[in-house]
Amino acid sequence: MNSMKPLISVVVEAFNEENTALAPPADTLNALRRQDFPLEQVELIVTGSPQQIEHWKTLGAAEGNYCQVRLVPVSPPEDHYWQLKNRGAQEAAGEFVAFIDCDAVPGPHWLSSLANALRGGADVSVGPSQFRTGRFGPDSAFMLAAALPTWAFQLARGAAPEAAALMAHNVALRRDLLLQHPFRHLRRSFSSSLLYFELVRSGAKIAFQPEQRVAHGMNLRWWLSRGHFRRGWETYSGRASDPDWPRIPALEKLAFLEPILLRMGLVCRDARHWFRYSRVVGVSRVRALYLFPLVVLASCTARTAEMVGMYAALFAPRASERQARF
Repeated sequence: MNSMKPLISVVVEAFNEENTALAPPADTLNALRRQDFPLEQVELIVTGSPQQIEHWKTLGAAEGNYCQVRLVPVSPPEDHYWQLKNRGAQEAAGEFVAFIDCDAVPGPHWLSSLANALRGGADVSVGPSQFRTGRFGPDSAFMLAAALPTWAFQLARGAAPEAAALMAHNVALRRDLLLQHPFRHLRRSFSSSLLYFELVRSGAKIAFQPEQRVAHGMNLRWWLSRGHFRRGWETYSGRASDPDWPRIPALEKLAFLEPILLRMGLVCRDARHWFRYSRVVGVSRVRALYLFPLVVLASCTARTAEMVGMYAALFAPRASERQARF
């Protein structure tokens, strides 16, 4: 470690280690040490419960040629996902704050890509998210197909890659901007979407960097329930929490048909979006074509889980809240 002021503060929260355990945190730490960006300009901040912080010490969280490493223990009620991220930003010494979860593994160009965007004038930098398991890597057929309906909505339509959303496990911001617009303390996953709308309204410049790539841990049960059932369930919670939440008024009047119609529309959008998303993550045109049937099947499966979540929120919101927990 050295006495230089860091350019980037990387915040890793330990919430997902306790609540999902989809990937070993050591994988995240090792990938951060292998970045093609000088770690002398990086501060590492890990937030979590006192017990988790002690565990992370045994994983070698303080190892690496970082500018400095800070292990920040927190206790209830300041121990939820969004509070942990905001606390990390408050503790940060860097001009930029980059967020990654402890069950996500950054690609080798993750730090350099986001640094280039922010030093180039962007206020926020986002990149593509993929999936990985212990058996399948992020570029395997099943992982690519699963990632499309889950993460690809972050990529906007258009010839050049542009951001259409934020992912809290793969985003970097100017620290002063985030302190003015912190993550909302909702126990729902859509706080990152609400922050995106808020930043757009404020005039923030949001860059999309194809090499700012992470591979999020997954398993089928999490993907269907905690990923997509919850997304459908939260569709109603999201638009009830913010007046600017995207909505289709005509569909909202068809309460019993809305889940079916909306999710059918999203399958069609996924099918079109696949060729844009696959190009960004480096899939050849030929491979994109022969993976297309698998991708459509994954989209139908994911959107069906969301449809079930929407009906659960419509008919039994209290009974299904635990299934949609975050």
